[in-house]
Amino acid sequence: MLVIAQHTNITDPQAFWAKAEAVVGAAPAGTSVYSVFPSQDGKTGTCVWEASSTEELQKFLDDQSEGLANNFCYEVNEAAGIGLPQRKTEAALN
Repeated sequence: MLVIAQHTNITDPQAFWAKAEAVVGAAPAGTSVYSVFPSQDGKTGTCVWEASSTEELQKFLDDQSEGLANNFCYEVNEAAGIGLPQRKTEAALN
């Protein structure tokens, strides 16, 4: 499933985004990130993930961000989505 992760109230943008880059490779099996959209000031961001559950991704991000941000994850309604990652769109058509 596609999952959006919203990161808000980032207290130390430099530390948060450095940590985010470092943990992408340590994501749980079957979990990968498609897109990362940090704000200009780095205090908020949105990421698009492939994950087996929103709960698993939420726990992973909360554990990894170590209080540097508030994270909120939700499953994407792919039938109503626009601009989904190409790989996911192709899979949905087959």
